[in-house]
Amino acid sequence: MVLALAACSDPTQDDTSESGGEGATGDSGGSEDTTLNAYLYQPPASNWSPMAPASGPDQVVMNLIYDSLLGVDPDYKLYPRLATDLPEISEDGLTITYHLKEGLTWSDGEPFTAEDVVFTYNLMADPDTGSTATGRFSDVVGAPEVAAGTADTVSGFTAPDETTFQIQLTKPNVGLVGLTGNIMIVPQHVLADVPVDEMDTTEFFTQSPNVGMGPYVFQEYATDQYIHLVKNPSFRDGEPEIDEIYLRPVTSDVATAQLGTGEMDLVQISPADLETVEAMDGIEIGTGPGAGYIRTSVNEKKPYLQDVRLRQAMLYAVDRQQLIDQALGGYAQPVNASFMNDALPDDLETYDYDPDRARELLAEMNWDPNQVITLSWIPGQRDRDTAATILESQLNEVGIKLQLNQVQPGQLTDMMNEQSYDMTLYGGGNYATEPFAVFGINACSTHFPAGGNLSYWCNEEFDQLMLEANATVDEAARYDLYQQAARIENAEVPMIYLYNPDTIWAYTEAIEGFVPNGDFTNPFWNVQEWSLNR
Repeated sequence: MVLALAACSDPTQDDTSESGGEGATGDSGGSEDTTLNAYLYQPPASNWSPMAPASGPDQVVMNLIYDSLLGVDPDYKLYPRLATDLPEISEDGLTITYHLKEGLTWSDGEPFTAEDVVFTYNLMADPDTGSTATGRFSDVVGAPEVAAGTADTVSGFTAPDETTFQIQLTKPNVGLVGLTGNIMIVPQHVLADVPVDEMDTTEFFTQSPNVGMGPYVFQEYATDQYIHLVKNPSFRDGEPEIDEIYLRPVTSDVATAQLGTGEMDLVQISPADLETVEAMDGIEIGTGPGAGYIRTSVNEKKPYLQDVRLRQAMLYAVDRQQLIDQALGGYAQPVNASFMNDALPDDLETYDYDPDRARELLAEMNWDPNQVITLSWIPGQRDRDTAATILESQLNEVGIKLQLNQVQPGQLTDMMNEQSYDMTLYGGGNYATEPFAVFGINACSTHFPAGGNLSYWCNEEFDQLMLEANATVDEAARYDLYQQAARIENAEVPMIYLYNPDTIWAYTEAIEGFVPNGDFTNPFWNVQEWSLNR
């Protein structure tokens, strides 16, 4: 009954149209307009602000309605979007210069200039806007003053002319490009009069972000039913071919069923649904590796968890390939360091499944088999729940008494604040685009809550290599330093690396031009190149 009522109030569920119902008429034309229906894995938080805390479903929407200086392709490489090319970095590493494409306009027809970029980056650097990214700009001239409330704007963000945006740094920070180049640009002419301390609650971001530079324009959010977007005729790469998109926050089983009936065109599926989807006619499967990974932190504040041999033994004791096959149908890769792509050397210890080696290490350190170690995690995701049970079984098999502890998000936060946990199972992050992102989860200065280092591991040589790499403009030399840091991390095992999961997409063969992306928040990275031929 609920689904039936939703369909009655949803214009795209009226089958009077050849390709999606009366909702296809919109601003784009008649009933023959093409309409794409895509699965949204959760209802959005309804705050489409680049400054807001990260929310995956909202990010999907923002990737369609906003644009950025740089984008990230399925190989997690930066490429130019609003910029003409990757930025220029001065020889001393203190100036980053972006050149913008000429003649671009916002979706409402107003001209786009470098002043919009300066305006947006100032919002991102100011904590009063609700921004969660202010720490990234600590090396920008004038940014610490804005963060402290002693200045209104960042003097290091400038627009020398309408198509040039510059960032001045107090010290070299090459990683800033990868960490901030994909910030979504918002319209100064719409938001200039909004007080900064009201920016995170302004109606534009919470109800109608209908002016942007992205390939689509926000039309409507029918709560818990769909988000409706229509193509942007002013998009930088030309008007998209697909006229409109409906993002539908339904459960995964409903999405999979609707894929089979033709009511859904694009769905992110779990490995458990793969066999069902493969049996459907006219459905294609595509995958892409994620940018982060699933792991367990090991709290080195606890004396009995400080010996590196214990953590090495844990890695040898776990059959990670079995875990990948059992929980993810083989759609993942084992991980042996936090680094990815060119920052990952090929001579790391792979910690292949070897329970005898695990027992040898435990014997060397005189491990007490009666010592209980508790693994805490938030249940509900099938692969992580399976990972926890496999860890329990296989660690106990070699003499490490692991006890499982399912907790709610609030409980885990309290445990983190109190540093009372032994191990936590979690995942995420993007370490594929910018290697310096690894600093935030491993550095001596980023122990939680100052950063994301939940293991409280500290290696000063590692930190020095990371900082030196981030200050090195020469790319080959920079990546050599990252590889040196990766070898240290791999040897000292600050966390128990598990796997990097693939994102699995199922889509109708009527979609042409779709290129699977491992970033599940950005399946539409090249949507302007898609067509829908039913």
